[in-house]
Amino acid sequence: MKLRHPLWLRLVPPIARAVMMSIFGSCSHIIINPKAEAELEAQGQPILYTCWHGQLAYVFYHFRDRPRKIVLLASPSYDGELVGRIAERFGAMILSGSRNKGGLAALKKMAGLIRQGQSGGIIADGSRGPCHRVQKGVAVLGREAGVPVLPVAVASERKTVLNTWDRFELIWPFSRVALLFGEPVWVPPDARGKALEGFRLELEKRLNRLFDRSRNFRF
Repeated sequence: MKLRHPLWLRLVPPIARAVMMSIFGSCSHIIINPKAEAELEAQGQPILYTCWHGQLAYVFYHFRDRPRKIVLLASPSYDGELVGRIAERFGAMILSGSRNKGGLAALKKMAGLIRQGQSGGIIADGSRGPCHRVQKGVAVLGREAGVPVLPVAVASERKTVLNTWDRFELIWPFSRVALLFGEPVWVPPDARGKALEGFRLELEKRLNRLFDRSRNFRF
């Protein structure tokens, strides 16, 4: 069977969820800076969560099966659809779009859903990178939805880092794992051009600072 055979889109997601639930279920978990999220939730404020692509797996697990689905943006590519279907197994709502195909329409639809009260999630460095560089669409979505962009990172006691463009992290069973929240970034509705770029850079700085903390985290 070809590696990208359509059948994999049916077979892989339930297997991936079962494996991830088994591995992460064996781990111990803590949350660092939970008030960053809790204070926003206490205000009834929808949130746009963002993380680096390489730490996506545990983020799916942490935000699984929430009472109100988190809206995620996935690439319309084969790989994007596969990741999207895995995310759906963890209770997410998936919209399809990328920089080159349907991205603007998907961002507008996603912003509308967030304005209606649903929280959202977007991969900060996109589906193809460059690695650890925040894509412009993250800042645009935060602006259009009118919600705070909340950086998220993952620290783990034992893991394998793959030699892929995103340095994807495979957390080992029975590890200690910490989910770290950074401080939110608000992108004002009039942010355009250089101003928007400034907020993109600020978000990138905060997310990289949080990621560095996750790599050096001491349990």
